[in-house]
Amino acid sequence: MNLLKIAHVTDLHILAENELNQGVDVRANFLRVLENVVSEGDINMMVIGGDLVQRPATEELLQWVKQQLDQTEISYRIVPGNHDDSLVLAKVFGLESELENNKLFFWDELDFGKIFYLDTSSGDLPMHQLAWVEEECGKSYQKFLLFMHHPPVLAAIPHMDEHHALTNMNQVQKTLRNINNIQGVFCGHYHNERTVRLYNHMVMITPSTFAQFADEGDTYKISTQAIGWRKIIWDGSYLNTYVKYL
Repeated sequence: MNLLKIAHVTDLHILAENELNQGVDVRANFLRVLENVVSEGDINMMVIGGDLVQRPATEELLQWVKQQLDQTEISYRIVPGNHDDSLVLAKVFGLESELENNKLFFWDELDFGKIFYLDTSSGDLPMHQLAWVEEECGKSYQKFLLFMHHPPVLAAIPHMDEHHALTNMNQVQKTLRNINNIQGVFCGHYHNERTVRLYNHMVMITPSTFAQFADEGDTYKISTQAIGWRKIIWDGSYLNTYVKYL
């Protein structure tokens, strides 16, 4: 495969059947997004970028998410968010072999590069995961993609920047500064679309399938119930990405 087309779908916040999340039918939203992804007709893989469910992260809710993903017949990867339990995710999605210190950490190795999937479910990024990324990047001139739930940058959403940002952001940024061949860092968590430059890296934040947060004021507020997902087209040198809103 010389050209990979990825659907980044994130921040589902799924609740029980017929239960609304602040007036939003999150199950219906997720199904609409999946239908739109499938209708593209050329998606090779989906990355589900965290916060699959609203707390508590029960097996029952995750089984429903898994069933919907399986029905698309598109391969997918799971990245944990702060509303997720990595151990429960691993059990439901068969990822027990990808656990290290109770955190998920795995990657795909392609002919033209690697994709790393990191775990920030505790609000921080385990530094040994990033150290491994740094080591692998140092071995090759190929390009790499990172997927993680929390952005390693602030993104001008005051409530999120001040209260819910990655807790070890400074450490993470210092390490990323030394890595030159990461072509894109893809995140969720902020319930908004953002592109932020960090040194030589572009950090791209994908909007939620639940709702988007207001980008002004220091209090949590939903600004719009518009939903979206990100399409990523990558061949190891060429990278194109854009958000599709529904």
